Amino acid sequence: MRVGRPVLSALLLCVAAVAGCATASETPTLEEAARRLDADAGHLLGASELQLSAVRRAGDATCVPGQVRHFFQAESDAAGAPDELLERLQAMGYDKVVDDLDLRDGDQDVSVLRDPATRVTFVLTVLAEDEPGVRVVGKTSCYAVD
Repeated sequence: MRVGRPVLSALLLCVAAVAGCATASETPTLEEAARRLDADAGHLLGASELQLSAVRRAGDATCVPGQVRHFFQAESDAAGAPDELLERLQAMGYDKVVDDLDLRDGDQDVSVLRDPATRVTFVLTVLAEDEPGVRVVGKTSCYAVD
């Protein structure tokens, strides 16, 4: 049986699309996501120009009962920290998913970035106080406790 090129091309495209959807929908484990969060948080903490001070790094039980997530929080008073954090996270593969105008709270600017593969999210909040600073919060999705 001889199959024409258009039919074969269409069949290959369908197989590629199904394979792409199957791999894209796989949810990483909590351990995988926590490793990515810890590695990226360590990279940010290691950048001397950001002057980040670790505030908290632990498991977080703020999900619904029976679920947990991994959590990281740090702050900086460095003048260029918000822009530098945004650039670094985007360079590490994070996509900006929320416009700060949607989340603006008074004088606080907010940016949300997410890694599409691990679903790790970083929230950058520019704090408008006497001395402007930035708070960076990284977290995994919520996972059921085994």
